[in-house]
Amino acid sequence: MVNSSPQGAALIVDGKAAGTTPKVVDVAVGKHMLEFQKEGFNSGKFPLEITPHDTSGGSVTYELGSAAHDTVELRDGSVLEGDLVSINGVQIEVRISGSTQNFDRNQVKRILLTQRAPVSN
Repeated sequence: MVNSSPQGAALIVDGKAAGTTPKVVDVAVGKHMLEFQKEGFNSGKFPLEITPHDTSGGSVTYELGSAAHDTVELRDGSVLEGDLVSINGVQIEVRISGSTQNFDRNQVKRILLTQRAPVSN
């Protein structure tokens, strides 16, 4: 049994799509690579080694990385996931699915930023 937290991640076993988590998969004795991908989260890899002494019926749970995007909560209860481009005392600019959107700063209740590696120019 292969699972992820949160569930519903695309599962790739040894480079081949295997469905979404939770998922029962059959793997042979040897070294394997499990990959997990879910929209809005950083993807990850989990090396798995099965020895001849392992019994069937084991399980693996992989915790996906932090959210891949910043989260902007608006005062009307809407929650947006994207990349904060700029912010000032009057407005914020957020890139959502490749499209830049502007919001009045007074519409914003909270902004949760995701840590990212620095980008070199």
